[in-house]
Amino acid sequence: METSNKEYYSFQVNLQGMISLLSEHLYSNPNTFIRELLQNAVDAIAALRQLDEGLEGEVRIALPDPAEAHPVFSFQDNGIGLREHEIHEFLSVIGESSKRKNAEDARLFIGKFGIGLLSCFVVSEAITIETRSAFDQKGFRWSAFNDGRYHIDPVEALPIGTKVYLTPKKNYVHLFRPENFIPQIRFYGDALPESITVVANGEEKRINPDPPVWLNPEADRDALLQAGRDIFQLTFLDAVPFQTESGECAGVLYILPYKTQFSVKQHHRIYLKRMFLSETDNGLLPSWAFFVKMIVNSNALSATASRESLMQNDLLRGTRKAIGETLKSYLKSIRDIDLQVYLKIIQTHFLHLKAMAAEDDEFLRLILDDLPFETNKGLRSFKNIREQFPVIYYCADYEEFKQVQRIAEFQGVLVLNVAYTFEEELLKKIKGIRKELNIQEMSSAKLLDTFVNISAEEATRYRSFMDKLAGFTRPLHCTVSLKYFEPKDTPAIFTRADEDFAEATIKKLKASNNPFANALGSLQQQPALLNQFCLNMHNELVQNMLTLDDDYMLQAITEVLYVQALLMGKYPVSEKQMQLFNSALHSLLVMGMKNFIQI
Repeated sequence: METSNKEYYSFQVNLQGMISLLSEHLYSNPNTFIRELLQNAVDAIAALRQLDEGLEGEVRIALPDPAEAHPVFSFQDNGIGLREHEIHEFLSVIGESSKRKNAEDARLFIGKFGIGLLSCFVVSEAITIETRSAFDQKGFRWSAFNDGRYHIDPVEALPIGTKVYLTPKKNYVHLFRPENFIPQIRFYGDALPESITVVANGEEKRINPDPPVWLNPEADRDALLQAGRDIFQLTFLDAVPFQTESGECAGVLYILPYKTQFSVKQHHRIYLKRMFLSETDNGLLPSWAFFVKMIVNSNALSATASRESLMQNDLLRGTRKAIGETLKSYLKSIRDIDLQVYLKIIQTHFLHLKAMAAEDDEFLRLILDDLPFETNKGLRSFKNIREQFPVIYYCADYEEFKQVQRIAEFQGVLVLNVAYTFEEELLKKIKGIRKELNIQEMSSAKLLDTFVNISAEEATRYRSFMDKLAGFTRPLHCTVSLKYFEPKDTPAIFTRADEDFAEATIKKLKASNNPFANALGSLQQQPALLNQFCLNMHNELVQNMLTLDDDYMLQAITEVLYVQALLMGKYPVSEKQMQLFNSALHSLLVMGMKNFIQI
């Protein structure tokens, strides 16, 4: 291969394109410049504090006077400042950051991507920065424009620190008005230890005069609950302060006072090095902790490039586990500390607590008796269930539960509805840790076993009747039986065999050309069991049927009761079955008219 002299070229960056990219994709709203300026100021103060531990950080912001022809916004800090070569290196090179030079030093800083200052170009035509380094006697003024030009001028008599000047674009002037700007700067900086002062209309306003209560390890429960009310505008059931070694986190978990859905995302307050980062939990909470709001500060986790969320890494996963253990420990102890709060939490958030218990056997043993379950006799605690009923039946399918609940109640049978996510798994865990309990799955077919069979004498007496019914129901793929059961106003019930349900599923798969249908069908070696059609011997209509000599009328009544049983059991009724129902009714009407004419 021949060698040749190659000439290399440098990539060019279109600054206007970068600004468009930032405003439309990286940052979620134009107010981001407030956070970026505040973040740079706090990092600069942190850097100088490494040299002067007694430094009291100050941030001073002057909002533009709308009466001026060319209103200017300024943002000043007393941090470490920049030397001339650092201005060229860090302010004028996109993606370069002074906070990435040393891994240990970078831990002290919030940001480290070197693109934050560009967010100012989203709202300003130009950026001017006056800065003096703590290592230099003279200062410099850096003036930059959104077409990519900049220049640097020396400036005498500048204090150590940095001052940023912005000229608001016309369509963003409203962001710099006090009623808009002050809530935003408070939103981002209310927990910062640095003093933040805003000057507007000739008046000074301190943004963060007091340290946050939720970071005070000595704050009592009432103070934390009041802080939660102020921040989230909610009166919580309880407040759980916590600290984690992983992620160096400190904060409070607030127990919500209302039921929540598993799919609903809560709004939280996540801080990084005491500066607000995000309202989403960023994976800090376990998946089952939908019933809490969290306010937390981390001194060790890392932010993404947009600085609006946390990086998903092993450190974050370790922190999430630690927070989850804190919440579990609280729930294990609160019963002994405050029984009323414990019972309120159980009543309000039992679904989420079941999700926790499904993952933690120790926690399950602790709260099992207090957990409520939906049954055919209403919501009952597990303690009440196990004490009142020797056999605990359950349905893992909601449609099945609906089919059996009314009949089961009249039989004196308790049935639990465990159709919710993870509840069947939870009940199986309960069977494992409480082996003395008799827990069985219930279905409409199994419910027939709880009915009273007819006597041998009755079976002989009604054999001819049963043979006729067997002939009527054979085309319906049913077996027929006579039993005594409650309620008396229910003449018949229909139950579906499990194998028949499997066949129906395979038919649906075949209809949709599912490739697994044939494979599943080939596994069915045994013939499917027939569905069951059971007549109630307590019912007056059934008793009258036993005396009928007219087979034509008996068949019509049987077909009507069959479709009625399907409807009562909430089974789907096909077009063919509805035609059968209509035909049977028509037959009964015709026979009724004939009898009327004969009379």
